[in-house]
Amino acid sequence: MDIHTLFAALRPELHKVTLKNGAELYVHRPAISNFEKCIDAKSTLLYTVSNEDGVHIFSDVDEDGKINVNYIDALIVSEINGEVMKLWPKAEEPQIQDQIEKK
Repeated sequence: MDIHTLFAALRPELHKVTLKNGAELYVHRPAISNFEKCIDAKSTLLYTVSNEDGVHIFSDVDEDGKINVNYIDALIVSEINGEVMKLWPKAEEPQIQDQIEKK
C-alpha cells in the first residue's frame, strides 16, 4: 500500500469556483478536524476555501498571505458558502458508502 496514494484519496477534493471578476478559488468539504468548527458562514470560509494547492486563503485576522474574512462583502460570502454547500450529498443522491468500491 502506498500511503501517499491513500492520503490523496482521503483528502477533501478541491472544486474550482470562478468569481465574477475572473478570480479563481477552490472550495472543499472540511477535513474532519475542522468539521465542528464550521458553525457559521465566516468560519466555514476559513476551513473550506483554499488555493489550487489546497492552502487555506482566508483568516479571521490580518495575516500575511491571507485575506481577512471580516472585510469581505456578505453577499459574496453567501455565494461562496453556497458553493461549499453544493458539495454535500442530497438525500436522493448516493451516499458515500455507495461510492466506495466494495471488493
